[in-house]
Amino acid sequence: MSAGTSQKEDLLIQVRDILRKDEIKLWLPPYFSEANGSCKAEISNLSVEVSKKYEFPFEQCLQIISELQMNALENLKHKTRFQESGVATLKIKVVDHGKPPIMIVKEVMLDCTGSDLKENICQDIFVPIEQVKLISAGRVLNNTDSLNTQRVKNGQQMLAIVVAESPEQFAKNEDAVKQLETVRTDSQLLALDNDYMRLEDQFGNTLQIPTAEKTALVVALALHEKGRAALKKDDYSTALVFFLEADQEFEKCSSTFVKLVDNHALLDLDIAWCYLCLQSFTHLPEAQDRLQKCEAKFCKTYGSNMERIIALKGNASNEQCLFTRLHLLQAVLLYHQNRRSESLTLFKQVEKELRDLTVNEESIAMLLEIGFSAAEARLGLRATKGNVSEAADYISENRRKRYEARKKALAEEIYEKEKQKLGVCADGKQYVDPNFLKILVNMGYNKEAGRVALKMCNNIISDSVQYIVDNPAPGSCQSASRELNDLIEDLVSQLMDAGFDPRMAKLALQKHNGDIAGATEELLENDGIVSGDLSSLDISQESIESIKRRKKEEKEKEQAWERLKDDISIVDDDHLDMNLAQEEMFLKQYLSLLEKN
Repeated sequence: MSAGTSQKEDLLIQVRDILRKDEIKLWLPPYFSEANGSCKAEISNLSVEVSKKYEFPFEQCLQIISELQMNALENLKHKTRFQESGVATLKIKVVDHGKPPIMIVKEVMLDCTGSDLKENICQDIFVPIEQVKLISAGRVLNNTDSLNTQRVKNGQQMLAIVVAESPEQFAKNEDAVKQLETVRTDSQLLALDNDYMRLEDQFGNTLQIPTAEKTALVVALALHEKGRAALKKDDYSTALVFFLEADQEFEKCSSTFVKLVDNHALLDLDIAWCYLCLQSFTHLPEAQDRLQKCEAKFCKTYGSNMERIIALKGNASNEQCLFTRLHLLQAVLLYHQNRRSESLTLFKQVEKELRDLTVNEESIAMLLEIGFSAAEARLGLRATKGNVSEAADYISENRRKRYEARKKALAEEIYEKEKQKLGVCADGKQYVDPNFLKILVNMGYNKEAGRVALKMCNNIISDSVQYIVDNPAPGSCQSASRELNDLIEDLVSQLMDAGFDPRMAKLALQKHNGDIAGATEELLENDGIVSGDLSSLDISQESIESIKRRKKEEKEKEQAWERLKDDISIVDDDHLDMNLAQEEMFLKQYLSLLEKN
């Protein structure tokens, strides 16, 4: 927004609020009559009165009041036509990344579909319909439902987002808009597989969440991450589309669970931030609602004075960045509501917060030199008030804590998988315990004999020892065979880790007398399916088809992860890594408007 545009918008906000408070209706006498139209003299007198009283420039005041009257009459005409014919008038702001936004007006029946409206818009903006996303009242419109069903109303202002940046990018991705559905499909596919996606708290501990909840939450978080990736590239329109899609996925999570985490609040903050960056001030009421929910959640999660986060982490400097952006957005809202005094007070608070959160670039460079990332450096320096030595210790300690938490989570996963491989006990209620099997092996017993004993004795070690004594191992000839079987059992797990079916891995190892290289080669050459005697392995033709399906699913997961991984941040606390440069830019812009009077 240029300086001239900002000043005109500033005056418009004030004049409009003055007329509202004085209950002046520009579409009624004495300012307008059906017989004579607009009364120029009365409009001029009103402009003189307002300009003198509030010390506004007369010419600008006259221009703004005339435009407000024209808009009011236009809206009244649209309302009357809708009541008489059902034809709705929609004002649409078209946002295409890297280009100035344009406003277009469309007259449509509200029983037309989202696709119909897109087609209508695309006739004016000359882009493929597949590249356009329509946003109304904080929701992305779908193509198939009617506008009426999607709560679009006459006179509503909407956003039309052109998703692809250029025809070249669009051609490269084949269909940029399909990325939305791809992200949703891919994240649903990977949601329940901890090898690809694991939900953690801020300390790296794995969260245990019901299956249905986890799927919806992972999809929401994946869409949110995609939006953040676009946000980092200053592609606010694409970011907003992903954020609003993520918002709809969050709505599928139970209110009880969503209340336990701050992710939805962070999403509300990001959506409001996009509206500001896109200068979409028609969405201010929605942004205000989102910011109120966001503030309430932050206060509940972090404490009204950050006491909870300080108790957990020892400091709250990085979380303060979120509050600073929140306060800035709240100040902008107050400004556009013409609550100038309150807005100025809050902007001054933001100014102080930004000073306190400023990080020295030389200090960041010093931490980069010793192997830390820029994000880690910023987070560490803010947490230690700029002390480079303490920041290095802080980062190292955070790394250690997260490593230990993830190591513990991984050990628990391995333990659970190992139990399932060892089989179910005779009572059918529990798996053979790997730790108990290790005890028996350390006592000198054969691994397979120990497994069978624990299985038959329901994990009671003393009974298992007696079982082995009562059921001695076979003679020397069979002993050699048993040693080969033990070797094969040990090697099967390695092939399983490589993604092969355990039964096929066992068959391949048997064919190659325990030679893991030969077994691996045959498995790779035959896409994981090995021919041979299947009778001893409990594998039917139906099972082979299941194995093929599982291999196909694994390949699909790998491909899904390849599509997702570039935009999913692996930086811990990435949502707190803010350089605050844009916040400072907006602060200066609004302070210049408020302090000039």
